[in-house]
Amino acid sequence: MCNRARPERRGAFTLLEVIIATMIIGMIAVTLFRFVSVHLTAIRVSTELSDEREALQAAVRLLELQLRELSVQQPEVLRGQPLKFRGLSNDEITWRTTAGAGLLTSAAPGEYRVTLTVQPVSEKAGETELGLRRQLIDPTEAVEAEPVTRGAGAGKYNWLPLIRPMAALEIRYFNPQLNDWQDTWNDPNVPPILIRVRLWKYADSPPLEALLPVPLARLRQ
Repeated sequence: MCNRARPERRGAFTLLEVIIATMIIGMIAVTLFRFVSVHLTAIRVSTELSDEREALQAAVRLLELQLRELSVQQPEVLRGQPLKFRGLSNDEITWRTTAGAGLLTSAAPGEYRVTLTVQPVSEKAGETELGLRRQLIDPTEAVEAEPVTRGAGAGKYNWLPLIRPMAALEIRYFNPQLNDWQDTWNDPNVPPILIRVRLWKYADSPPLEALLPVPLARLRQ
């Protein structure tokens, strides 16, 4: 009696093994997706924060440049006053300049009064933005009026937005005679020796703070 040769068994996965392997692969894929997603979000947020801070620093550098270029021959070279909008500081600082970096244009004739401030995007909007009010100075006027509305022509100003949104702007002026910081500066002849600027991109975010010297103040002391 001869023995029959047994057929060779071929190795194969059972249905249960396939299901378990699929579940493991799925869990690994989900874990990798979450890992990559979290890191991409962190990179995006970090980039946005870096860009926002760079924009704030650029605004500070613009003001610092203008403080360096203030001239002894200019009347009312600098003034500032505290303002508020919805409980947040919307201070403003004003200087005189011709075409150039302070006006952010090189093709404007004459002399301008430029104000750095925060104001609503529109009359009905709750969002505010940082920008420059630019008003042409009429040399024939003995007393020049404050800018009131946007537009063109006498008594109006051109608005140049810089950063949007912007929650608050705080400006303080150091008076060496009082040895203290003031929120208003109205002396047309003697500028402060130091200016402290604080910028809030958002109301609940930490501010960017800078101390800026005023070289012209030493010349007029």
